[in-house]
Amino acid sequence: MMFTQLRYISLLIAQFTLVTSTEILDRQCWHEYPFRTIELRSSLDGTQDYATSIQIFASHDVKDNKEKEHTPWTHPPICTEKLPSINDKLCIYTSTTFSSGRGISLFTTPALAAQFAALPAFQDPSALSSQSVNTQKNTYSISPIPGKGLGMLASKPLRFGDRVMAHTPAFIAYLESELSTAEREAWWRQAVEALPEEIKEKFLGLSFVYGDERVRVQDIVKANTFAVEIGGVSHLAVFPETSRVNHACGPNAQYIIDTEILTHYIHVTRPIAQGEEITISYTSPLYPTEIRNKHLEQGFHFTCTCPRCTSPSSSQTLDQIESFQNHLNDWSDTSPASPQMAENLLHLHRTEGLEGFMDISYGFAALAYNAVGDAEAAKQYAEKAREAVLMKDGAWADNLRIWEEMLGEGVEGHWSWRRRV
Repeated sequence: MMFTQLRYISLLIAQFTLVTSTEILDRQCWHEYPFRTIELRSSLDGTQDYATSIQIFASHDVKDNKEKEHTPWTHPPICTEKLPSINDKLCIYTSTTFSSGRGISLFTTPALAAQFAALPAFQDPSALSSQSVNTQKNTYSISPIPGKGLGMLASKPLRFGDRVMAHTPAFIAYLESELSTAEREAWWRQAVEALPEEIKEKFLGLSFVYGDERVRVQDIVKANTFAVEIGGVSHLAVFPETSRVNHACGPNAQYIIDTEILTHYIHVTRPIAQGEEITISYTSPLYPTEIRNKHLEQGFHFTCTCPRCTSPSSSQTLDQIESFQNHLNDWSDTSPASPQMAENLLHLHRTEGLEGFMDISYGFAALAYNAVGDAEAAKQYAEKAREAVLMKDGAWADNLRIWEEMLGEGVEGHWSWRRRV
């Protein structure tokens, strides 16, 4: 799937091993960098004429594709020469009919393009429509947000679990470092220009970092990209609608990307009032403030001033979370772990606005209650852990099976049953 799935802490618990507090945070199954940053010079070096590069590369066709069927692509692919760093060429693949005419453009290798084309998103016309993907749900409006530019406001009260949106990307690009800034811009701009007018205008209207018109497409990608992995290879993907969602270190929404149907989903993780801004986190909110800020400043060129970043007590709360997790992961006879400690851990997450990141704490609660023989509470929290994993990591997440197995076999049959009685 698109993000590296880190193995859940309970896999280690089941083997009765201890891990360090740092390792606990490292195994949150958080997709560490929801946006992938790229190196982009704010000015060109003058060694290559920008306008000429567009003319040269846009006119470079692949001769052996001219007479061949190129379904599902509606344009004959155009390609670079073979790039030594990847031992392959990169080509523009565009479908203006994708998702009932929404359209999509890729810049990737021929082999990876074939893997994209084999996905249900391309092969099954109902794969997207049956999930109401790219359908406006009247859940939000785009509006200026003081100090943030444009943002997303709830157009009606939203409850936990409500879907805010589900959209496919407009543009996907292979993550390479060999092309020059001018060359990459020429290819990427050609891919974007091939899109249907509506989605192209949405893409070109997104925010940017540098504001240099000569590298406008790369600038937009830098500011708005999500990482998507196909065939074990990282790609940069821009979803124009979801790119409008601003960052918060205590977000009220969570997202996943289903690579089978190339769809970015956002769901509500705590009640949102009408007119309230909808937010997600661009970095792991379970990391210390200084680490979060470093990532946001380096990757997105802004300094977060949210309550969690400006309050000294937030770091103390993270220390408490870490301490409780260490104790709850200690299965020795002298461990102070208890259901009450697990409840305290859950409370700390809610205090910090981390409702979308409670799969670990729900899991510890399920194990803590099971360890004292409270089957009803253990089952309740195992179900909550499962629900949280689905919302944060998706149905393909390896750690989902932990709670499905616990629920499937019955909590009384789990290794933790009455372990602390």
